[in-house]
Amino acid sequence: MNDMNHDCRKQSRLYLLLVYAVCFGLGGAALLTKNETGNPVYGFLQKVFTAVPILAALAARRITHDKGRWNFSLRVWKRPGLWAFCAFGPGLLIALGAVMYFAIFPEKYSGVFDYGALTALTGVSGSGVMAVHTPIVFWAAAAAISAIFIPIQLLELCEEIGWREYLLPRQIKRFGIHKAVLLNSFLWGIAHLPLIYFGFNYSAANPGTPWSNMAMMMLMCLAVGVICCYVTAVSGNAMFAAIVHGVVNIIGEIPVFLSLRQENSLLGPNPTGLIGMAGLILCAMALFARLGKIKNRLIADPEK
Repeated sequence: MNDMNHDCRKQSRLYLLLVYAVCFGLGGAALLTKNETGNPVYGFLQKVFTAVPILAALAARRITHDKGRWNFSLRVWKRPGLWAFCAFGPGLLIALGAVMYFAIFPEKYSGVFDYGALTALTGVSGSGVMAVHTPIVFWAAAAAISAIFIPIQLLELCEEIGWREYLLPRQIKRFGIHKAVLLNSFLWGIAHLPLIYFGFNYSAANPGTPWSNMAMMMLMCLAVGVICCYVTAVSGNAMFAAIVHGVVNIIGEIPVFLSLRQENSLLGPNPTGLIGMAGLILCAMALFARLGKIKNRLIADPEK
């Protein structure tokens, strides 16, 4: 048992060292490279951020000669109920958060969806808006699209293989499932802080920026991280976490493009704001309370 704990500790520390060295190393370098045309190092960090966790996990496995099994499979159809929860649950909760935000702040709602500005985030030029006459239909369509947007879910698998497939089971063996889930989610949030410092996901006009934005992102990562950890532990398959992560990233960008100023505040409308993430927080709390009742398939009887 002591040898196993030593190996888990060594592997976990090495993984975190590699991830943080890249994220905070590039973040530090970005502080020194600001110029009139933007920040190329920050831009590079944005591009590689999702790939860093899987590369760190691969490197840690190689350095420590770890030949253990991989806790992921693309065969999510073997758990249709869990797939449906991962594919539709987060999207519906994010939609609920956006509706709550605009109900509280109706003066911020534009009544149109600026899909041109949204696609510009991906580098696709263009412009266009769509009137939202029936919000229920709009959000149902958005939730359905995010549920089946497989390319983004596969992209997020790179991040989930690092945090949930590789790191989480080692933390569970050392700390038990409750402490491990909280620690995993907290450390995942820490990795995002260099991005948030430079304005990723939030408006630079928020009071207390960038520190308030960073604090709110930590709360967001705790909520989503608990959900991702839960579905990975209950299935033994990090692909379910990748689905959750992908859905959150897809539909989570939509609410701000329904607002007049298109600025994401500390309250919302995106799920990185307190009101916008309210449903995700409640879901995370409910799942966290169930952790002691599930069969943890990350360390026993993995799903094939």
